[in-house]
Amino acid sequence: MRDYCNFVRPDTPFGSVTDPWKKSRQWLTGVSTLWAEAGGDEPPVLMGAALVVLPIHRTRACTVSAPLTQFGYRAMAADTVGENEVIVKVLDDALVQARRQAQVIAWHNGTDDLHVLQQLPRPATAPRTPGIAALAQAWRDRRTPERGTARNVDTGLDIGPTGFISDTAAAHGLEPRKEFAGDNQQTGAQLACEALLDGEDYPAPLTATSVLTSAVMTALVGGKGSGHLLWQQPLSVTDYVGAVAWDVAPFLFSGVAPPLNE
Repeated sequence: MRDYCNFVRPDTPFGSVTDPWKKSRQWLTGVSTLWAEAGGDEPPVLMGAALVVLPIHRTRACTVSAPLTQFGYRAMAADTVGENEVIVKVLDDALVQARRQAQVIAWHNGTDDLHVLQQLPRPATAPRTPGIAALAQAWRDRRTPERGTARNVDTGLDIGPTGFISDTAAAHGLEPRKEFAGDNQQTGAQLACEALLDGEDYPAPLTATSVLTSAVMTALVGGKGSGHLLWQQPLSVTDYVGAVAWDVAPFLFSGVAPPLNE
């Protein structure tokens, strides 16, 4: 698995929340996963997953823009088709913390993703996934969150319009990157999966940026829908992501062709 992260402590993305010498902050978390099919009776392949953390204000909406943005992220991309378990473990650990330490969790069509995550085959020795299980349960009744846990916002079902996250984002004044929008994104994930199945190289940073871009759009739309974020429209998602995470895939933000062995 390739792991791209700008958290000071990758395993504790909300660490500053509990550090007594740091000012307490409010957080909004956007989550996204990227799937492909291995064919036959094989389970779905989790090609990537990403978590984005944005600072928000408790009582007013914050205005965001590409030049001045700040957000934390962790994006994972599969190196092989057998890495479902390791990606799920990292994602689950983050969700355990997000439920208690973030104020809002946004996920696009989260019910579907959470269901698939719970249905993935697991070895008998695999660790439990309490974060995924608890969030799946909470997602069924998002209007009445458990006391002391994050508010859950489904950007497809609660905000809309339904469809791909890129469609929802465009309806709210965001400009998605074309290759990571709609069917193009799913086609890219499937091509990556097939390349790995055939033992061929595929640039992992491309997959990581694809799922990271979806998580960013989900966080922004979730923030707008929950009254925490605003922006001047249209806002380029490419510029917004590139302002912070350009080093995940420099070739995407510089126009240079990607090396296949990345």
